[in-house]
Amino acid sequence: MKKTSNHYSFLVVGKTEESKEASEGFKKYVGIGASKVLAINPTKAELEKIYGRELQNDPEYTVERDDVKGVVVDIIVQTDPELCNGVDMINHLRFNLFPSKAFNKDQSKVRVVDTFGNAQWMNTEDANAHKPCLTANGDPQKIDKDYRISFIGEADILDFLRKFLFNKDSFNMPNGVWTKKEDANDVIIGFEDPKKLLGGNVSEVKELIALQPNNKIKLLYGVKRVEDAQTGKVSYRQTVCSSYDMMLRNNATASAVTQLEKNLASAKSAGMYSNIEYAVQELKEWDVQPTTITQTNAAAVQPAAAPKKAPWD
Repeated sequence: MKKTSNHYSFLVVGKTEESKEASEGFKKYVGIGASKVLAINPTKAELEKIYGRELQNDPEYTVERDDVKGVVVDIIVQTDPELCNGVDMINHLRFNLFPSKAFNKDQSKVRVVDTFGNAQWMNTEDANAHKPCLTANGDPQKIDKDYRISFIGEADILDFLRKFLFNKDSFNMPNGVWTKKEDANDVIIGFEDPKKLLGGNVSEVKELIALQPNNKIKLLYGVKRVEDAQTGKVSYRQTVCSSYDMMLRNNATASAVTQLEKNLASAKSAGMYSNIEYAVQELKEWDVQPTTITQTNAAAVQPAAAPKKAPWD
């Protein structure tokens, strides 16, 4: 890992899944919870120490989708009971990373990221031509002009890392238009070797978290409805949302919480999270009723700049 003026360089990717450890006998919670990181891709022995019990199998940190193999970055998180109404629970924040470009379904759009961890969706042709990333009104989007095409899940884990590490953003909107701050280079973030990460080596993620081991991040906890296709039995599992812009810095203001609520509403209206109960509120116990989950369509470190070369090149 490079070191420049006592600053570091990292980069990552991901998509979320529900916790596999929660069972029907445990209480479940919905809301925003300030959380610390306990481990990243822990071994069986490390997991047994965290949970205080024996586990039958070794953890698996690989995933496959459409015949493409990827890697799981499994971050074990724990809520701070002093900041979460006495709720003390351990859960998984999971990111699935794939060495493929982050296209939408018909590949008409692709996700791009910059060296500050900001991400946007762009018309694929425009992104390939490196045209300016603009809104429908022609205003600049919240992303640096020196962006690049991301790999699948990269935007999500970058969002987690920058909000975990940094108390400030790289852009502001002084006159209604996104503008890069003069001190934006203080919050550059990216991985030196994406190929190593996509091969399953999460050492850079561990080194990054270790820079601020006592930091916390506010995560959106929810409950997922799961139906067994063979038996028809319905169960409910604790889950943590790790989608881009669905996590908050620990020093998040009221306006940031309001924006999270808008982001959640937008995701639900697009059909996301139709089987998951999320709510932008203080973390509290979920009222275990099948009707709770609707079936409608709801859905201080400066690293060197991230490499230009994509991991699939």
